[in-house]
Amino acid sequence: MQWFFKWSTSLSRISFLLILLVANTAEAYEEPEYEVLQQTDDYEIREYASYLVAETRVSGDFDRTGNAAFQRLAGYIFGDNRRVDRNDPEDTESVSMKMTIPVTRERIEDEKGRSTVYRFVMERSYDRDSLPEPNDKRVTLTEEPGGQFAVLRYRGRITEERFLRYADALRASLKRDGLTSLGEPISAVYNGPFTPPMFRRNEVLIRLSSGETR
Repeated sequence: MQWFFKWSTSLSRISFLLILLVANTAEAYEEPEYEVLQQTDDYEIREYASYLVAETRVSGDFDRTGNAAFQRLAGYIFGDNRRVDRNDPEDTESVSMKMTIPVTRERIEDEKGRSTVYRFVMERSYDRDSLPEPNDKRVTLTEEPGGQFAVLRYRGRITEERFLRYADALRASLKRDGLTSLGEPISAVYNGPFTPPMFRRNEVLIRLSSGETR
């Protein structure tokens, strides 16, 4: 039995180390630059610099659109793209880029019905001229404008129901504090699906009317 105890103890240690490794993986990825302007018990306010994204739009809500959106965007950053040599337009090459965080998603309601826009953040080493063009026409490149955002962080599984619950809580806190929110709330996900839910970093971001805090 002693050998079994030693084996199980070693296995427990290895499992714990693997969990820590998975939980901290997101720390190694690049994310948009921001400054924390204010911290409250319920949320924090950040000032974001503008940044480039690759985005795609998928019909449906959060719970049914993730796989299709991720395949398109991951395909783009991992080589389904082309960079043209300015000196020789016929000379093109594909570029493999690094994964960044967070992956964001935002609900859109218009004449086409309900859809979700997913966005991958581009590395800061690229500008609009140096980014390769997507081969998939459903993927577009755009700049996300900077500004002030209220941010509520939470952990656990990602579902639209949970996201909307936290978004409503953040809106209520902003209304209580006399802050004006703009647009739809944005879901930001920082960890992959294999990260244990207790270690996941998820956020709700809501844009604020500029100049309300400092």
